[in-house]
Amino acid sequence: MDTSVRVGSLLVPAGSLESHLGKFASPLTVWTHDEVHKISLLGSSIGLIHSGKPMLVCSKHQLRDCELKDVGVLLEDGSSLITSSGSRTFNKGEHTQVSDAYDVAAFNFLEPASKYPVLSKNFFKFEQVPPDTPNSNIFAFIVAGFPFEDQKYELEDKNHLGTVLRILIAEPDSQPSDPALVKLKFIQALDFDPDGLSGGPAFVVQLVRGEPRVFLGGMIVRSGKSHCYILKSGFIWDFLNSFV
Repeated sequence: MDTSVRVGSLLVPAGSLESHLGKFASPLTVWTHDEVHKISLLGSSIGLIHSGKPMLVCSKHQLRDCELKDVGVLLEDGSSLITSSGSRTFNKGEHTQVSDAYDVAAFNFLEPASKYPVLSKNFFKFEQVPPDTPNSNIFAFIVAGFPFEDQKYELEDKNHLGTVLRILIAEPDSQPSDPALVKLKFIQALDFDPDGLSGGPAFVVQLVRGEPRVFLGGMIVRSGKSHCYILKSGFIWDFLNSFV
């Protein structure tokens, strides 16, 4: 790979690419209404800017036990959880076929970001989906997320929340029967429990007209220790278009 990779309008040194892309993964955080354990971590999510709107995106199955209005983004200093100004998921009546294409949820942070501009600092500009290309033009997938077993949740005694991000390298493996998904194989098998990676981003680094470029390739919907499945970013793109 070249010494730099294009990420939108930026040229990012290849050695800094993983850390640069990792900042677009966020812990999926929910206000619990409890006086002691005020927040709960439900895995991972992606901060995106689509059509000029900051959006937090995750998989719908992560939200089974919470109210959508309680999902938020923590300020960097951990002082406040900022909730969205609206959310969207697929309703049961909107689809009849079984597909992970409908396992997606999005939260609109346009109004909160106008009050707290720092919120959208770590939102990826989702301006296009990756162009079709043979696997020979794909350098790697860079996936990121917050496995549950890594997180330091010590609110009762220490009032401390320490989030730990995992950044992993994968390659295309196969096309599952569900056309909304791609199966990726980790370059090295995981030595930790992947539970909690769902909702995290999968960025693809691929060659476009001789230049390595980064695109949002998809979102993790489930993971094992050797493989993960991602929802293709084209389905996320279409979903967000229906939102905005």
